[in-house]
Amino acid sequence: MATKQELASFSVLKRFLRPAVLLFAGLGLAGVLLFGAAAELYVVIMHTNDVHGHLLPDGETGGSARIASIALEMHPHLILDAGDLFTGTPIADVSRGRSVIDVMNAIGYDAVAVGNHEFDYGIGPLRDRVAQADFPFLSANISTPIEEIQNAAVFNVEGIRFGVIGLTTETLKTVTHPMNVTEVDVRSLVGTLEETLPGIQAMADFIIVLSHISPEEELRVARAFPEIDLIVSGHSHSELLEPIWEGDTMIVRTGNNGRFVGRIDIEFDDKEVEEMTARLIPTTSVSEDDRVRDILAPYEADVAVEMAEVVGNAPADLTSSREGESALANLVADALRSGGGTQIALTNLGGIRADFSQGPITRGKVFEVLPFDNTLVTMNLEGRILKRILGREVLAVSGIRVQLDLDRPSGERLLTVELVGGGPISDEALYTVTTNSFLLAGGDGFDEFAEGADIYDTGLLMRAALSQYISEIQAVPVRPDGRMRIQR
Repeated sequence: MATKQELASFSVLKRFLRPAVLLFAGLGLAGVLLFGAAAELYVVIMHTNDVHGHLLPDGETGGSARIASIALEMHPHLILDAGDLFTGTPIADVSRGRSVIDVMNAIGYDAVAVGNHEFDYGIGPLRDRVAQADFPFLSANISTPIEEIQNAAVFNVEGIRFGVIGLTTETLKTVTHPMNVTEVDVRSLVGTLEETLPGIQAMADFIIVLSHISPEEELRVARAFPEIDLIVSGHSHSELLEPIWEGDTMIVRTGNNGRFVGRIDIEFDDKEVEEMTARLIPTTSVSEDDRVRDILAPYEADVAVEMAEVVGNAPADLTSSREGESALANLVADALRSGGGTQIALTNLGGIRADFSQGPITRGKVFEVLPFDNTLVTMNLEGRILKRILGREVLAVSGIRVQLDLDRPSGERLLTVELVGGGPISDEALYTVTTNSFLLAGGDGFDEFAEGADIYDTGLLMRAALSQYISEIQAVPVRPDGRMRIQR
């Protein structure tokens, strides 16, 4: 067996030669096999997921220049990402992800899974990013107009063939803007693997599922297919400080925003796994790579002046919660109601993606809090429909006071709702409501908003409405005011 030092030297060479690759579209072969180096028995895999455009350092986030430094120090044989490359920062979103792919090309990624947020900019920009990448985008269970998205890839590393199958969450069409995935079909994970896995097994010694799926979906896949050796996953934003083992299948995740890089060490004995270990590496632990910093510099300059503009001040930290009321969610909902000029505002908590720290609030921070290009939509909504919406899950609300029982089934959780200073909501009455274009299109499964009357998309971005509202109010509230009461 070669020493780790000898293999590290080989890995440096590999970064220039690239491993052997087989790409699969459907069940047909769409590539050629290039033979790699002589067989060795020690392989290192580096992985990330849910980076969401966090290319620059920010608190716990080390940034892509530090990820590049870790890659140079680690010398991995494969670098994989489990999806959601885009949406979350101005430096990524202003360029529609071009900056992200430039950096990933420089780091030397070998394959990525297609995440739900890869579709946030629309099919056209995603097609451009796939063409820009020096690595394949993989997802076996979705069909898109982008022919270059492949089902799987096979890499010949150290004489061992690694079959990498991409998967995307079955909930894709409700967890990204539905209008961006009208041309996308999503198939079941288990059914897809039943069709795809045998063909990959015939060409590979080690099976990796590179997946942007939920923890529940991870376990379903691992239990249905014990022949899978490794699941590199994302989507839940929860890191696994220790890998999960489901039978002989290892499951790994790095959290979100590039806070950690994952390292997997695999020792083989005649192509059979002798030992496999995994750990997380904080991205703040190394210096930045100058080459990647140089790539980022022009992108950073493009957005720096606008994003540095101060729109207000936070007297204390404002954090959000997906389980109940928060000062930040209230602030966002109040901004929507003000921007739409309506009695009530409702918005999904999942659209709030960052917090405000105490101190100046810049346009850049507002962008991070509301990174999606969702617009304000106004409508007239009957009270009975409003109650159905509120009974499903916790939302950010403005203009009403709501009491929920989360022990009840979804759809039956609403206990009481009343207008602030205006009495209970009547089933038959019409109320003016502001929401966002994501929910109007059925995002998060909310079909009820389409039942509204006089629906009007203002074209005003949510983050623009929030910036304007913060600049207008005297002081940013930092404590919840009791508008959402949760009973469990």
